[in-house]
Amino acid sequence: MELKKFLYRHKWTLILLLPLLAVLSNALLHPTKRGKLFGSVHLKGEVINTSYGMVYIKTDKGLIFKLYPPKGKKLFVSDTVDVWGKAYGFRLYAEKLKIYRSSLQRLRVKIHTLLKERFLKTAKSKFEKKLGSALLFGENWFSRKEKLKMSHLGIYHIIVISGLHYALIFTFFLIFPVRWKLRYWLALAFFTFFTFLILFPKAPAYRAFMSFLLFLSAKILERRYSSLKALILAAILWIALFPYWVFNIGFWLSYLASLSLILYYGGGRTPEENFFRNFFGKFLGLEATLVVSVAISPLLVYTFHYLSFGGFLFAWIFTPLAVAFILVSLLNGLTLWSFTPLLEVQHLTANLFEGVFRTIPETVYINTPTIPKWEIYPLTILALVAVALPIPKKWLLLIFLLFLETAIFLIHS
Repeated sequence: MELKKFLYRHKWTLILLLPLLAVLSNALLHPTKRGKLFGSVHLKGEVINTSYGMVYIKTDKGLIFKLYPPKGKKLFVSDTVDVWGKAYGFRLYAEKLKIYRSSLQRLRVKIHTLLKERFLKTAKSKFEKKLGSALLFGENWFSRKEKLKMSHLGIYHIIVISGLHYALIFTFFLIFPVRWKLRYWLALAFFTFFTFLILFPKAPAYRAFMSFLLFLSAKILERRYSSLKALILAAILWIALFPYWVFNIGFWLSYLASLSLILYYGGGRTPEENFFRNFFGKFLGLEATLVVSVAISPLLVYTFHYLSFGGFLFAWIFTPLAVAFILVSLLNGLTLWSFTPLLEVQHLTANLFEGVFRTIPETVYINTPTIPKWEIYPLTILALVAVALPIPKKWLLLIFLLFLETAIFLIHS
């Protein structure tokens, strides 16, 4: 009887798992591979990632190459390219390059470039330019050393546009009245503009957009919202459109973090809203940080070979600074960075962020040896089961589980 009630109550969630398994299986059975060619080549492909002037393209045969474009050629994610050049295994040096862009892509590039150039002209320091590029435009120009320190401090997720940033931006729209669903229509219009005309495809941002799209649509249509169904629908859509994302660590970290928050707090709100409410309502976000840490630590340790405790120590410092910088920068964006008082506040916030970041030592992590892959799956499943248990003072169980995970990681050394 109880099983029947459970199946009936969650029938649509279980039904949605079928197409999710289908698209996930298709992506895993047809993986993208590193290309390996030599000599003169002519390739057609799509830009799937850009980093520090390096461009990664995927050919129609599912091969990935690191492309070095000719000097002066600026490429963006989702561009289609025709390349003539020299190949040296995985590396492709373009001698001639043709770029093809859809109408949406041309509009996106134009708006993105206009706003970013305006921001860069008004930013004072190199760090402010890097911080703004990451938090406003989804482009990470921090050096390898800076990114490594942010990872060791447990704050790297703060400078990657994801659900936390969408939740923050949504709070701005709470100043508008509920009448005529005005706040929800305005938020929906802004998120659509921000996601598709300023940002370029990235798994964490696109997942968050889907969650908020369904959340805002439910508010407008006065329907019940299920964050778990929204998470599954987002996974189905984006894996179908971008199957190579399943081989990206950021994709899995984003979905694992969201799933853990949904299981812990329930499905009535978006996982980002749960995190944001928790930050300003419960222990400066330590409870939500604990939930996410328990869920993603096995995958982080397996991939990066270290375990950081900085999220518990420093997230409460850097999150408000990032919040302030984003809010002020968005207001500056409305004036195209021409209102001097707001610009000064933006400079001050960026300087504070940099000052704290440079001052704090990164010795809040422990190096771990290589962990066998077979250990990661049961630890992750155990963590998700623990966060879903309907028991009082569940956070005590999570603390014990986090210590257990740490002990297992250290045993290998």
